[in-house]
Amino acid sequence: DKMGFLIISGYSGAGKSMVADVLEDMGYYCVDNMPAVLIPRFAELCLSVRGKYGKVALVTDIRTEESFEGMFEALEELKRLNCEYKILFVEADAQVIVRRFSETRRRHPLQTEGELIENTVAREIQAFDPVRSRANYIIDTSTLSVAMLKEHVYSLFSRGDGQGGMIISLISFGFKYGLPVGVDMVFDV
Repeated sequence: DKMGFLIISGYSGAGKSMVADVLEDMGYYCVDNMPAVLIPRFAELCLSVRGKYGKVALVTDIRTEESFEGMFEALEELKRLNCEYKILFVEADAQVIVRRFSETRRRHPLQTEGELIENTVAREIQAFDPVRSRANYIIDTSTLSVAMLKEHVYSLFSRGDGQGGMIISLISFGFKYGLPVGVDMVFDV
């Protein structure tokens, strides 16, 4: 039985961390911003404690690499360790990414002093071509709400194991004490 890894990569600001959060809710052990050189070492650790980590997702991106050679070498080493992996690529339209960075007022991790954000994003999109072409799954988050993204990730990676279904809690309460905290729906019967 081979150990399996999901490698999450994609453009900065496209939603890799959000995807990782959804996978975590689905029972994946997620590590965000994993340098490619550490992927094989991490795999060896997972293999040594076999069974402790069932489903593992690793977020890795261009911040950790000048090129993707290191990432591809790490993936080859995973194969040598008899580990399977799939690549999930998270992308969005350039204009959407630019808007997300300006709305959050965060600096793009690749942006150099005085460089326009549009140029940085275009440069990153071009640089990611080799990874995108090897991806097993591609999610475009340009038009997805958080709920739609969650649903899409569930549809791709839920194996019908019952995890991630709807959880229903029935709570009896009195209106004179106020509504219970954190309820989504209230029915008066």
